[in-house]
Amino acid sequence: MAANAVETVDRTALDALREGVAGVLVEQSGSTAIHAFIDGKRALDRELWQQAAVLGWLAVGIPERHGGLGLGARGLAILHGELGRQATPGPYIATLAAAETIAACGDEAGQQRYLPRIAGGEISAAVPADLSRATASGALRCLGAPDAALLVAQTAEGWALFELASAEVSEVPIWDRTRTVIEVKLGTAKPAATLDRRAGDTLLRAMTLAIAADSAGAARSITERTIAYMKTREQFGQPIAGFQALKHRAADLVTKLAVMDELVAHAVERIEAGEPDADLWAMLAKAESTEAFAFIATDCTQLHGGVGFTWDFDPHIFLKRARLNEALATPNPALRDRAAAIMAEMARAERTALELAL
Repeated sequence: MAANAVETVDRTALDALREGVAGVLVEQSGSTAIHAFIDGKRALDRELWQQAAVLGWLAVGIPERHGGLGLGARGLAILHGELGRQATPGPYIATLAAAETIAACGDEAGQQRYLPRIAGGEISAAVPADLSRATASGALRCLGAPDAALLVAQTAEGWALFELASAEVSEVPIWDRTRTVIEVKLGTAKPAATLDRRAGDTLLRAMTLAIAADSAGAARSITERTIAYMKTREQFGQPIAGFQALKHRAADLVTKLAVMDELVAHAVERIEAGEPDADLWAMLAKAESTEAFAFIATDCTQLHGGVGFTWDFDPHIFLKRARLNEALATPNPALRDRAAAIMAEMARAERTALELAL
């Protein structure tokens, strides 16, 4: 009875989170607002960051004892999925992944010092854009805002948390204007604390799940927008949504969306259960979802016709976000190699294929 009550409370909290985030973002981060932000006419990233702090979004994955909501992987997947649906700008993936890593791998003093400040929106964090080459030496390219206060990075001695107040940081121009990549000169950064040996795996799992959820949400959004456009765009006196060839293409996109949703959901389930194959499923979710997102965004651009390639329509925003998602955390071929190594190790431990799939 008690377990069922807890499960009901959790489901209620998650449903409330989804409805609350979706409602705010539809109103505040719709297509018009995103285009205004990209054109430099609105500081939407800062406006939404302040609102996210007030509404508790930044506290979703942080333990309750440090001022968080403690909703874990399920809550974070919901949040990142909704942020992806609206192509919302801001350093959410980097900051929330860093917070997860600090919560799991930092010492008590570091957790008490930084996690409440992240939950309250006082500071943001940066993480290496490519964890396969994340050793902190010289200049390091990171996902995060130019004013990020913290950086989780790997040194020759292990993983560490850096304070960036006195560091030399510069923004790197990228095509995806909804996120920012920065270059940090590590020699000018101040190490604040060491993280335990699990930090690399924890950060990779947090980033891959966040990117997969973002991709799934964004892919669904641009598909829905494209289908809605096809219902109004006419050729030969009828909406192009009525053409059989285009119906088949739209059906293919919806099928890919279903697969992406299932992959993300399965990864969340394995992470929440603390299963030994959780990292494997997070990696596969990221690799498959980002590639599917890139395919969907490309096809949606074409299904818009000529206007799909113009600045004033939405497809290019999602296509650029898709291409960055593919490159972040670790390139997909390397992720699949790591997943295969985990699967081989588990097979040697006599775990069956059926067990790995369930």
